[in-house]
Amino acid sequence: MAWVHSNIKMGTVISVSLKMVKWTGMEHLLIQMAKKLLVNGKKGNLYSGIFGNQSFVRFSLLINRLKFCSIMPGKITIITAAVFLSACSYFQKPEIQVFLNPWTGKTIYFVDLDDKYKRTASFNRVWSKLYKKKFRPYHKFQNKSYTILGTYETWKNDFLIIKDEKDRRYKMLFNFDDGEIPVFPSYILFNDALVEAKAMIGETIWLNNTLDFKGFYSFADYDFKRFESVTVLDVHPYQNRDFGHPVWLKIKAKNGLDGFVRYNGEEGRVGVQDYYYTSDPLPREWGKEMIDKVLNKGIEIGMAERQVRISIGNPDELNHTSSRHGIAEQWVYGVEMGKKVYYQFENGKLTFINK
Repeated sequence: MAWVHSNIKMGTVISVSLKMVKWTGMEHLLIQMAKKLLVNGKKGNLYSGIFGNQSFVRFSLLINRLKFCSIMPGKITIITAAVFLSACSYFQKPEIQVFLNPWTGKTIYFVDLDDKYKRTASFNRVWSKLYKKKFRPYHKFQNKSYTILGTYETWKNDFLIIKDEKDRRYKMLFNFDDGEIPVFPSYILFNDALVEAKAMIGETIWLNNTLDFKGFYSFADYDFKRFESVTVLDVHPYQNRDFGHPVWLKIKAKNGLDGFVRYNGEEGRVGVQDYYYTSDPLPREWGKEMIDKVLNKGIEIGMAERQVRISIGNPDELNHTSSRHGIAEQWVYGVEMGKKVYYQFENGKLTFINK
């Protein structure tokens, strides 16, 4: 660490850490110290310890600029600086150690935001340049690709570090407790998800809840139906809420009209409803009676797991329990409404309902 101290004849010692002083402020610091000596009318020695080979040259130039001998007739002797800790220089940007994390090397994109969604949070006050405190507006990141470098840790906070194609680096507050799974902003689209979504182009899917505008929307004068089969035409990176993949599938109905459905990712996730199905949700082998029951969101003992999922959706919670028949699953619904209903499954079949 660099240091400066003034040894005044009276024995007063002033010590200042240059870690907290920028190059532009060092000149001011030395001038103030010189003035102090001049005002006191005392002789003294001004010592300056600096580090780095280039710093010695810069410091010499600084001394010439200050011209202590001309402004201080009080016979102040300038003693040249000692050079130590040459591995780092105060006058250069400090090295920031970035630690690898599970997402290091992943490519991400900042997607388009819904106009109403933009007003729900301060998206312009999240990211900043690595060495700056000033936030960078969201639109400057939008529709561009970045690479995750890792995590920068300080005593108080952790930061996620990314870089653009020109190696310019940016940071975002990234705090989470040990054992907690970090949640990325919903507008961050991972390239892995984008590739998986693009792989669905040309495939047939079956829509689920077409009444939820945050999972499905269309500008066509047509009411898309639940379980209606459609064809995937393209993908559209876009976000309109705080969760869910920020990429949508552009779909076309058999009548030629199109719409957009949010990309699912993996089907059957606990706590997340499927926006569509990749296989026929009402296969003929179920029989007319079972299909009618599922269409009416009915449940009965003996139904298969998939039949229950198609009828009333994915469970809010999933528990594994032990019974005389081995390991069983307990599906919990109604968690958010405060009216939990428990469905017990053994060997893939519904065996008990506890309301």
